[in-house]
Amino acid sequence: MNRLSTLVILILIILAGCKKSTDNPLWEGSFGTGTAYFIRATADSGLISCGELDGKPYIIKLDRNKNKVSDYTFPSDGLFNSAWFDKDISIAAGSTGGKMLITCVDNKGSLLWDTTFTAGYRMDFTTVCYLGSGEFLAVGSASPDSTASAGLYFVWFNTAGSISITKEIADPSFIAARGAATDNSGNIYLALTRKVSGTKTRASVAKYNNQLQKIWETELYNNPNYAAASLGICLDNSGNIYISGVTELAGSDGPADNSFTASVTINGVVSWRSYLENTNGGSSVLLDDEGHVAMLNYNCFIVNVLGQADGVLAYTIRAFDVCDSKATDAFGRDFDINYDTNLLMAGSKSGGFYLNMIPPVSEQPM
Repeated sequence: MNRLSTLVILILIILAGCKKSTDNPLWEGSFGTGTAYFIRATADSGLISCGELDGKPYIIKLDRNKNKVSDYTFPSDGLFNSAWFDKDISIAAGSTGGKMLITCVDNKGSLLWDTTFTAGYRMDFTTVCYLGSGEFLAVGSASPDSTASAGLYFVWFNTAGSISITKEIADPSFIAARGAATDNSGNIYLALTRKVSGTKTRASVAKYNNQLQKIWETELYNNPNYAAASLGICLDNSGNIYISGVTELAGSDGPADNSFTASVTINGVVSWRSYLENTNGGSSVLLDDEGHVAMLNYNCFIVNVLGQADGVLAYTIRAFDVCDSKATDAFGRDFDINYDTNLLMAGSKSGGFYLNMIPPVSEQPM
């Protein structure tokens, strides 16, 4: 799949002189009050998404025509923010009542099993990483903007719901991992947010081995006058790590949020950092196949596309012709590119669990 080709086509929508509008996407859907935190393309050009619907964890699968194939709602309050799936089952993870939640449903949306884990701190989000051969790692933590004490909780399990290992990383200060990724050796990479009492939050990225021994940790923004948080993470085939997030920058009216993407080598050395959109934060990051990094901004579903080697901005994709990041009800949480070369986005709009598919330029209305 050529993701770069997809992004190049999509950016033509907003190039100078182009009057085509993305306010009329190829498809969009709102499924009730809530937020979609995760989206992935399926092999038949459908999609799977999960999040929170009416205050409860929710997962839905749509076919290529965007008809609902299945869905499932967990009976208690909470959310799903990460998922894995194949042709038979879907595993969704998140939280309920401050506990880690992992749920497995079949391809009809019927519950197969679920389980929760309690720590000595609140867990708001859980990221599922597939390790191969039906084995998984789940990483749970508090939200990066939480005010409570927090640690990191790790669970190794399989498709049958059997738990092999649970471990915790305790920390005397606040620590949260909004994103996690693994490599073929079982190493774990975390997009971290730290806070010591009396200071502002700091963004970092860390590498652990499969025994949870820290290999390295690198701070991305550590100016004590400005807060920062790491929110998204992905790896390339050479072991480089890409992190998206939010940091404060000096503004005329005081510190203001700004989205960023950073690249870190396999040894934990920062290769580059790029400040991107004002009044925004980088909620998710992915790679294309030909040397670009794409980052989804939280406000207005704005995508920045950067050079993978140097972090230089190549172009920007905007889901909506008119959207003010300082006053919007459109918030992007996750994105992907499907097998029909369309860009998929998930988040909320006007308070609804919102999914969007942006078509290639040839299908946009004049």
